[in-house]
Order: sequence, then C-alpha cells, then structure tokens
Amino acid sequence: MAKNTISIDVVISDGKDGLKKLTLDADALRKIMEQNVKVAQSFERKVIGFAATATSITAVNNAFSQLASTMQGLTSESEAFNKAMRGVNTMAEKDSAGFKQLKGEVADLAKEIPIARDQLADGLYLTISNGVPENNWIEFLNTSARSAVGGIADINKVVGVTATVIKNYGLEWSAAADIQDKIQLTAKNGVTSFEQLSQALPRVTGNAATLGVSIDELLGTFATLTGVSGNTAEVSTQLGAIFTALVKPSSEAAEMAAKMGIQFDAAAIKAAGGFQNFLTQLDSSVKSYAMATGSLEQEVYGKLFGSAEAIRALIPLQGELSDKFTANVANMVNSAGTMDAAYADMSSHGEAVNQMLRNQWATARRCRVRKIHQLQSQIHVVEGAPAVCPRIISEQ
Repeated sequence: MAKNTISIDVVISDGKDGLKKLTLDADALRKIMEQNVKVAQSFERKVIGFAATATSITAVNNAFSQLASTMQGLTSESEAFNKAMRGVNTMAEKDSAGFKQLKGEVADLAKEIPIARDQLADGLYLTISNGVPENNWIEFLNTSARSAVGGIADINKVVGVTATVIKNYGLEWSAAADIQDKIQLTAKNGVTSFEQLSQALPRVTGNAATLGVSIDELLGTFATLTGVSGNTAEVSTQLGAIFTALVKPSSEAAEMAAKMGIQFDAAAIKAAGGFQNFLTQLDSSVKSYAMATGSLEQEVYGKLFGSAEAIRALIPLQGELSDKFTANVANMVNSAGTMDAAYADMSSHGEAVNQMLRNQWATARRCRVRKIHQLQSQIHVVEGAPAVCPRIISEQ
C-alpha cells in the first residue's frame, strides 16, 4: 500500500508590532486531504458496484434454485402419477402400447381439469373396479372429475356414489352426469354438500331402489330434511329406518296395518305410485284411524315403523315441510346444467388455474434436474474483477 508524506513549513517573522509570528504552510495538507476524499469516493463507488453485482448473481442463483425445486416437484408428481397408473393397469390389464395410450388419455384430461394427475389415476382405478365398461372409462372419469371440482368433493367419493346409484337403479353408465347434477342440486337446495351426500347415499340407495323410491324422491327428501331433522348422516339414518321397516315389517307393524286396512310392505310404495303418494296416502290413513280410535297419530306411526329415527323424518315430511318436499322433488326434473355452472365457477379461481398449469407443465418436455444444477455451478464470480457476469451454458 502506497504511503503519503505530509510536509508542513513553519515560518517565523517579525511583525510590525515587534512580536514574533508563526505561520503554517498548509497547502500540502489541503492537497493530500482532497486526494484522500477522491480516493474514498472512488472506493465507495466500487463497493456499491460490487454489491449490486453480487445481488444480481444471488438473484440468478436463487432463480435457478427455485427452478430446480420446481422441476424436482414435477419429478415427484410424475413418479406419483406413474405409480398410480401402474395400479390402474392391475385392473385394466393393458399391454405396453395400451397402457401408454391409457396413461396419455388421463394426462390429456389433466390438462383441462384442475385435479392432480395421480388423483385422476386413482379415480380411474375406482371407475374400473366399479365395473364401468371400458368404452365409458374416460367419459365417466371426465364427468366425475368435473363434478369433484364443482362439488368440492373427493373424486373417489364422486365416482363411488355415482356408480352406486347407477348400479342400484339399473341405469346406463351414461347417466352419470344426470345423477351428479341431481346430487349437486340437492346440496344447493338443502343444508348439505356433495361430499356429505356421497357418504350418505350409499347407505340408503339399495333399499330405496328396491322399494320403488325414485332418485328424484330420494334426493328431494335429503334436500328437504337436512338442517331440519338432522345433518346429512342423520337424515340417511332416518330414511334407512323408514325403508327397513317397509322391507321387513315387524309383527307389530303388520298387525297395525291389518287393523287400518292398508298395505305396509316392500310393495307398498310401488303400489301407491311412488314415495310421495305413499306418504300422502299413509298420512290420510293414520289420521282417519287415530280419529276413529282416539289414538295419537305419533303412536300409530310408532307401531308401524317402530323407530324414533323414522318418526323424526316422517313428521316434518307429512307436516310443515310437505309443500317444500313436493317442490324439491319437482325441481329434480330440471337439474340439468347444475354441475356445469358449479364447475365453471370453481375452476376459474387461482388455485384451480395453478393446478391446471402444473398438470400442463408436467406433461411438457422438461430439462433434467441434474442439468439445472449444472447451470447453477456455471455461475462464476471472478475474484478481483470490478464487475462480474454469470456465464450460463444452455442445454443442447
């Protein structure tokens, strides 16, 4: 490091008043101080410039780190998807070419629907295991995936409840969209959700179909009673008690029905022309018998159904909610398009859009993660240089 020498001259002279005066020649001091100021300013500029360069390099490096992290995430997602699709093929039993095609169809579906690819694969697994014909696999999965988004429900539960309804009522698999519209409308008109209904409906669908309770009547009942006689699970328990009493009447119920002169068995609902008509006719018979014998209506219902759960559902349906029940059943006929509207709303928000973008990225050609790390290592800082630029070698 260079050394600077400061030279100061001292002059002693006689003044007019006869006193000695001492004078300091500070020119040299002033000059060196000015030089030091210039040196300091230059040093400051270099420090600031280096800091800016270092910041730029850090930003570039961070960007590569984030990209590498993203690519690792995509790799993990791809591994999960591949594993899920291998599981699907244990059911589909496709050869190499067939498996590749099926995998591509699910990946293409993921580009349009904001559900992770491995979850779509899980949905396809359940679709196949539920007995959906091969020519309906992708269509059924597509419809169920859209309903899962619109209904804010797990895709496996959507697939499960839809398949349950179709099989119990003997419908075509192409009826999936219609069923899901009705379930969504039930959630809209009642105090329930698609997710809750997907768990509750399988408990009662079998007996409902056996008794001749239509899908519209079954779902209209849920739309009417949820939030009144109980939550979704409780309503399913109440309906289950009603249906069980009719499928297998107790001896007490059979005796009471004989006294009333009514049909009370598995064929009663079909004979009445539907669940609504059955309830209307039953209520009329109960009122007439109670009035004739001096019995309480609740007592008569209790002997017929033998369950407090059944009574909790029957009383509102026969009383203050009878008009609402009728309206809810009638509305089911016009349920078409309900799920499309829900899907359009739910698929347009930020997270759904981000999921679709991730799905699209996952199927695009990607740089290898190892290459990203190589690019990171090619960012150099040249020691002692006043400015530093990153040197990046592009992938060939």
